[in-house]
Amino acid sequence: MISVYCSERLDGIAAAAIILRHASLARLPAQFGGVLHPERLQEELEALSRLQGKLMFLLDVSLNPHDVLLLDEVLEKNKLVYWTSSDAQSAVPSARLIDPARDNECCAQAAQKRFLPNDPIARQLGDMAHAVKFWEEDAQGRKIAELAASGYPIAELLEQLSRGVFWNDRFNLFYKKYEEKKEEACEEMMQSLILKKYLSVNIGFVLCPLPIATAESGEHVLKSHAGIDVVAVLYRDGKFALRRRDSCNADMRELAAIFGGGGTVHASGGRLANGITKENLPEVLLHLDIAFKNYFVSKVNDF
Repeated sequence: MISVYCSERLDGIAAAAIILRHASLARLPAQFGGVLHPERLQEELEALSRLQGKLMFLLDVSLNPHDVLLLDEVLEKNKLVYWTSSDAQSAVPSARLIDPARDNECCAQAAQKRFLPNDPIARQLGDMAHAVKFWEEDAQGRKIAELAASGYPIAELLEQLSRGVFWNDRFNLFYKKYEEKKEEACEEMMQSLILKKYLSVNIGFVLCPLPIATAESGEHVLKSHAGIDVVAVLYRDGKFALRRRDSCNADMRELAAIFGGGGTVHASGGRLANGITKENLPEVLLHLDIAFKNYFVSKVNDF
């Protein structure tokens, strides 16, 4: 049985839809295994090690050397058919097929070219993921990315996308309810902004009251405040997302790794031990501030 795992980003979701479409057209048994999160990847890989007999596809998944060791345990009873990542610094696992990061190409495009090179639906999925990943104008792609981030069932979303359904009434109803809350949430998020400077890097910390897509929330903060080099978006469940401007050379993956997270040099994520509320926000910020100060002091010659 083919078992497909992907990142929570549109790139991973679109790549998963392409693989599931390929399996359907080829009449191969396939299922969606789940979403893999950079801030919880180690525990998720440990959970996968309890499976057996799966033909695994890992899509848009960045790995560090320790992750690869955990994945090797998973592969004692399963096979990794295909792995792809958009992170040029990712460790590379032992897979039958690999598509490492390439300049100006996203994971969905790599999957489309490899598995469905002549399929118009797969090509549209790849183009849409590319546009969102590289900040090109694609209103539909952004809406789907927000739909996924706001809690729409990923398995259901993948089923529709793999069939070439890019929007429907159910999507629209869910999105309208989300949009009604989004504008107010962004205003509340900006009101919580606290700016701290580490050497030459200005980091803006905000508390996001809703599960807005990390790319959307990060972009909103960076566009709203020109003095921020890096935004740290904190979520109530303890998750946090880091995103930097292109002009900043701080490594987001190294910052996330302090808290067991990961990602890419441009954007990454992690998770704190406890949830985050307005009441405990000062304590959370102190915890982050101390960790970030120690990190930047160790990198004083780089900035």
